[in-house]
Amino acid sequence: MIFGSTRLILYRCWAHSRAVSSRNFKLGIVLGMGGAVSLTRLRTLKCEAEHQDPWLLVPQKKVVVEKSTMMGIITLPITLIVVTYKAIRKMFRCISLFLRFSPILLTYPLTKIEAFENLWWRYLLWSLQHSGPTFIKLGQWASTRRDIFTKKFCDRLSVLHIQTKNKRFFRDKKKVMNEVFGKGFMKLHGKQVFLEIEPFSIGSGCIAQVYRGTVDISELEKATGKEYPELKGRTTQRIAIKVADKDVDKQIELDLSILRSGAWLMQHIVPALWYLDPTGALEQFEMVLRRQVDLRNEAKALKKFSDNFSSKETGIKFPIVLGYTKNVIVETFEEGIYINRLVAEEGQPEFQLTARQSQAVRRRIALLGARALLKMIFVDNFVHGDLHPGNILIRFNDNEDNLRGVHKAPKADSALKRGLEWFRSLVNLRSAPRIRFTDSPDLEDEPTLVLLDTGIAISETPKNLHNLKSLFRSVVEKRGYDVGKLLLHQSPFQQCNDPERFCRQVEKLVLKARSEKSLRTLNISALLSEMFTIVAEHKVELDSAFTTVILSVMVLEGFGRSLDPDLDLFQCARPFLLNVLV
Repeated sequence: MIFGSTRLILYRCWAHSRAVSSRNFKLGIVLGMGGAVSLTRLRTLKCEAEHQDPWLLVPQKKVVVEKSTMMGIITLPITLIVVTYKAIRKMFRCISLFLRFSPILLTYPLTKIEAFENLWWRYLLWSLQHSGPTFIKLGQWASTRRDIFTKKFCDRLSVLHIQTKNKRFFRDKKKVMNEVFGKGFMKLHGKQVFLEIEPFSIGSGCIAQVYRGTVDISELEKATGKEYPELKGRTTQRIAIKVADKDVDKQIELDLSILRSGAWLMQHIVPALWYLDPTGALEQFEMVLRRQVDLRNEAKALKKFSDNFSSKETGIKFPIVLGYTKNVIVETFEEGIYINRLVAEEGQPEFQLTARQSQAVRRRIALLGARALLKMIFVDNFVHGDLHPGNILIRFNDNEDNLRGVHKAPKADSALKRGLEWFRSLVNLRSAPRIRFTDSPDLEDEPTLVLLDTGIAISETPKNLHNLKSLFRSVVEKRGYDVGKLLLHQSPFQQCNDPERFCRQVEKLVLKARSEKSLRTLNISALLSEMFTIVAEHKVELDSAFTTVILSVMVLEGFGRSLDPDLDLFQCARPFLLNVLV
């Protein structure tokens, strides 16, 4: 409506200027320019407003820009050239992908042979890893959609979450830093601010490379005119520089256009695929991918998470953003140990830590993670949507001025204490978990969890948030039938032929989960996987944002229960659900 009104004003100014004197003509031009400036400003404000909350997974309305017939004729040759160029690129890319993936399709029947199955899966993963960011992300996304794909399929593709590339040389460090801090910054302040920037990347994902460096805090504040209160008291700080791969957005756009065509073709050739809804699923995937490519979203999410969590009060910390653009983030480099080393399997001593022997430390860490996730879901309505072992670090004594960085965990429990723990496990005696955020006198070292890579962050709509709270409360109160009704009600696309049977199956599953005498024998992740199986059987699609939240619960619950078998996530959730009216 605003666009149409502004265009009408411009047209009237132009028409009036032709009918009146030169003086009025000039006045019309001034008005027209004012309208144009207003239009530009309105467009800018609209874009900024739309960019304020990019974390709601709701369909975006497409803006159709009208063009005059004359303008279309003038730009026709250029349009033909561009369309031809894109068609040629698309054709060559299709040929490349066909040559890479056709052997996978042709040899799929051989996966029935056990000896060949692992080889086939290895080739599939290799093909995805070498087909560009879109297909890696597609594999990662598919590995989280347990409501659509089988557990085995999702488990196999979950390897892509720790996919890495070869190290890359940091060629354009001056250009990158100037892009973040301003033109000529490196020439004027580079040597004083950046004490070191390592020449090769220390890690990589499918979209960006990560480099490491060291900055002088006082010189950085002096050069930028900005203070960093979070770094107060430090003279230097190690930093991580995350740089998006060149032309990654163009590569993604090309691949998405191919996938859109393929999804449309599949849906029309095989009508039975209506339940999977490939075009709708691709739209959700495209929405998440486009937001992750824009590193401004990740930087803003980091700032929001940091505002939501005080590390001293909650034991949860996020990297501090020093500067960012669409293609670059400069943030603090966070030291730590990947959390999966705390839950390493027996027989893997190279991955085990001293903290593994201390039940007090493990219980504390499990509660930190559980409380943090529940706070994200029910208090902040802002959830880290990409939680996996590679994005969770742990360190100790982070709040002690004289003990910064990573430190050894407490000494192992005494033989008497370990004996008591063994006896408690033997008789299925459950101890009450400590769920408050306070200093623990039982621990010699205080743990801190560091969460990385906030490129995927999810906010629920008010309606979905209420439904999610109602769902959790129904599980806590053992009202499984109501859980089934809620899943049917909030499904964006479902054709359940027997709603009564679906609700009864869900009720049976919930009662099974809440009737276990000991939490040590209860596997919530397995139950949620069974829930996804029921959902898929009855063709009840789950909302994408809801699925992401549930999968985050599964990841944290899995690690939490590995650290503390008595962890009861639903009991921890009770305080967060008291204000829900069902």
